[in-house]
Amino acid sequence: MKKTLLLIPCLILLLMCSCEEAEKFFDLPLSEQEIAEGLKAALNEGVDESTTSASATDGYLKNELIKIFLPTEVAALQETIANGSVPVVGVKYSTIMDVYIAATPDIDQDPFEELITAMNRGAESAAQKASPIFVDAITSMSITDALAILQGGETSATEYFISKTRSQLIDSFQPDIKSALDQTQATTLYASIQGFLAYEYEVNLVVTTQTIAVKDYINQELPESIDGYATERAVEGLFYLIGEEEKKIRANPLDYASAIIQKVFGSDEAQTN
Repeated sequence: MKKTLLLIPCLILLLMCSCEEAEKFFDLPLSEQEIAEGLKAALNEGVDESTTSASATDGYLKNELIKIFLPTEVAALQETIANGSVPVVGVKYSTIMDVYIAATPDIDQDPFEELITAMNRGAESAAQKASPIFVDAITSMSITDALAILQGGETSATEYFISKTRSQLIDSFQPDIKSALDQTQATTLYASIQGFLAYEYEVNLVVTTQTIAVKDYINQELPESIDGYATERAVEGLFYLIGEEEKKIRANPLDYASAIIQKVFGSDEAQTN
């Protein structure tokens, strides 16, 4: 009977508390396991949103923040062709390119712009297969640094994820990118751009005809392939999107349905960063 009488004042006090005060009353410290689960849930959320966004039509091509542009060496060749001329006869490289395009069935208009489109289409296609690769990497994430990550900057979980998995993810992702680049004709287009350097063009002069070998005047080394370059840019784009999603989760954890995300990223530990 005495125990019952003692409980009544406690119940009255609890009923008088606001919901916020009640939450604080029952709020318990986070365990390392909960922190790890929350971080993994957040990264999974980021991966899901990122791969869905990136794999949509124009997911890369029309997003200037992750769009894949030409490798530096290829961009330099593009600029040379656009602005230069053959020194000895004054014929513009762009004119020679026009003739080369007309004679090359794999090119419709501008091989450089076509290559940009094809690389981004390849990344969009391959992104559909990226999710399980990312999820496997997230699953193996250690809890050792979990609290430090939680209390870190707005993309600290993503940055930790990158530092531990980037090389592995690129190696795993590259076959999908290569296959996608083949399907979008990016590989063929790149071979055509390489072929331009070996192209020979005849110029009709007043008294004679001169054959111009492009490689004799444009000394531009190009990478052997674009597979590795496109893979790195595609993965970096996905990491960027995951980081942006992490920022949203940290800023507004209650916007997400996951209870563990709400609990971990709404905790005092997460708010100390």
